[in-house]
This record gives sequence, C-alpha cells and structure tokens, in this order.
Amino acid sequence: MHRHRCHGDTRHFSGPEGSGGRGGGGRGGPFGRHRGGPFGGRGKRMFDAGALRLVVLGLIAEQPRHGYDIIKALEARFQGAYSPSPGAIYPMLQMLEEADLVSSQMQGAKKLFAITEEGRAYLEENRVDLDRINAQIDEASEEIQGVSLGAEFRALRKTLFRQVRSGGFSAEQAQQALEILKKARGDIEALQD
Repeated sequence: MHRHRCHGDTRHFSGPEGSGGRGGGGRGGPFGRHRGGPFGGRGKRMFDAGALRLVVLGLIAEQPRHGYDIIKALEARFQGAYSPSPGAIYPMLQMLEEADLVSSQMQGAKKLFAITEEGRAYLEENRVDLDRINAQIDEASEEIQGVSLGAEFRALRKTLFRQVRSGGFSAEQAQQALEILKKARGDIEALQD
C-alpha cells in the first residue's frame, strides 16, 4: 500500500468521511471517501469534506492558485450561490501540502499552491469521483444560471449588518425585520416541497 510521506514519517489520514489508504474499498486515499459529492454529504453542509478536497486539488491542477483564487473559482462555478469559507479552504490546503499533493511558494504575503506529481497521480486514481462531482456541480449551476442567489444573499446580509451596526433599528423595527427573515426562510424551505 502506498502512503504519502511527510517530513520523514508516514502520515495516514482518516476522518469522519472514511478511513485512509489508497485503492481498494477506501476510494479516497489519505482523505477517505468522497461520498455523495457536493450535495450528498451529511448534515446541511454543501460539500462532503472529501469531495471538496478533491475539487480543490482539481482546481490547483488546472493552474497554480492562491487560497483566495480557489474560493472565488468555486463561487463562480456555483453562480455565486455557494462560497466556501477561508476556514474551510486554508487548513485543507495545508493538509494537501503536508500530504505532498501540492507544493507552495510565497508570492508577497500570499502562498501560491501548485500540484505535485504525487497530486496528479492521486487525481488520476480518483478521476471517476472527480468527474462525477464536477458533473453534479455543472448540473446545479446550470439550473440556477442567470439567478444571482449568492449576490442577493450577500446584499441582504450587508444591508442587515449595516442597519444593526449603525443603530438604524428601533426595537420594533428589529422585531419586524426578524419576522420578515423568518417568513422568507419559511417560504424558501417550502420551495423544496
């Protein structure tokens, strides 16, 4: 069994998404399974952690990228409706680097990540999973094409924070805003029925 070497010791990653190890039933190498892709993960998260790592590695394989570039590339693929947090991306990039799947070099104050030969081999081993996940992303983004859900959500959040920070709400207005948000959430949840 082949395992990634990092700083002289053998690292074997495992986590909630599955056990490590290459090949065989694990299908996820050092990062576990890529169960369900971006939409079939557990709970309310958009991405299964293993699927997100695979997509991020695929983006770096296309061209070297900074962490911010990866966040923006994913946001663009989802028509602005999804944007991973820096708290999800930057630790993942460090993990990919520790597993020798990517390397980095400083560019000013930022790290530029590039895929390694081992990273390319890992992508090829998991090509079927990556293609399936990318197809799911493409299908979802086609369905929402032309609808700027993400942009509208960010505008709403900005408006709400601006009003709260400036003291623009009276207690009564704050209660009205809360009721509006609750109703909107309920209406959006009802769309799934």
